Amino acid sequence: MSTQAKLAKQCVANILAAIEQAEDELARLDAFAGDGDHGAGMVRGMRAAHEAAQTAEGDLAGPVIAAAGTAFTNAAGGASGALFGMFIATVGQSLNAAPDTENVCRAVEAGVNVVCKLGKTKVGDKTMIDTLMPFVRALEEAAQQGLTPVEAWSYALPAAKSGMEATADMVSGRGRSSRLGERSRGGLDPGAVSAYYMLRAVADTLNTP
Repeated sequence: MSTQAKLAKQCVANILAAIEQAEDELARLDAFAGDGDHGAGMVRGMRAAHEAAQTAEGDLAGPVIAAAGTAFTNAAGGASGALFGMFIATVGQSLNAAPDTENVCRAVEAGVNVVCKLGKTKVGDKTMIDTLMPFVRALEEAAQQGLTPVEAWSYALPAAKSGMEATADMVSGRGRSSRLGERSRGGLDPGAVSAYYMLRAVADTLNTP
């Protein structure tokens, strides 16, 4: 197995571990304005994603990630599951055979654009996009500075964290919680938190010798 495929599989495994560890936290956040099932859905989706990734054949990272995303969509259920799954799958489908920083940035941006289109959401709606869009913009800056993919991912992570933290002061504009209006203000969005934990797990993997 090539280093590229092996690294992709390790990323998926570490994302699963991070989401499993955060399951109760994600459930509590979702219960603030939803039905509290976000944590369970994310774990269910990531377990399926992990299984698909580990059995994916080939030497490239893209097909491993794409297989993980498709499995996530099929297993997680609900609108959130579909959006996270499509994000992961699109990133995988958009990676080329030898991904440099610009290609990694374009792949993540493609995934974000799919979520925006399917979820009809934008920055400020209190969703996973509030984590992902700042991350993409920071990746673009990193690519312009000539950073390597590993350096760029770490460079962009603080922007994702800031975007996630900003959701606490937002009023939900999409999903079930949008019906609460002002009452949705005050808690972090569980999707934004999940997205950040996924990105952080990838950073931890990339920076492990």
